Amino acid sequence: METEILKIAVAQRILGLSNRQVLEKVKDLLDKENVFAYDVNGLPISEHDYIEDLNALNVEIDTKEASLKTTFDVLKPIADDNKLAL
Repeated sequence: METEILKIAVAQRILGLSNRQVLEKVKDLLDKENVFAYDVNGLPISEHDYIEDLNALNVEIDTKEASLKTTFDVLKPIADDNKLAL
């Protein structure tokens, strides 16, 4: 089945749904599969995973377990390695 025909068939089935639980499952599946960004290795990150990661980081920050660095702390080793002045 061609992609466009499949999209139309799926859309028609979704429009015919009245069961809220099934609609929420479809929404959750689409949200989970939505590529939001890519990591440094070029692998896709879903919006759902991105939000989960941010929430975990916020918990670490709130509980003071996070290792935080200033911009200078991050840039200094890079500048030193490349013999650049900051």
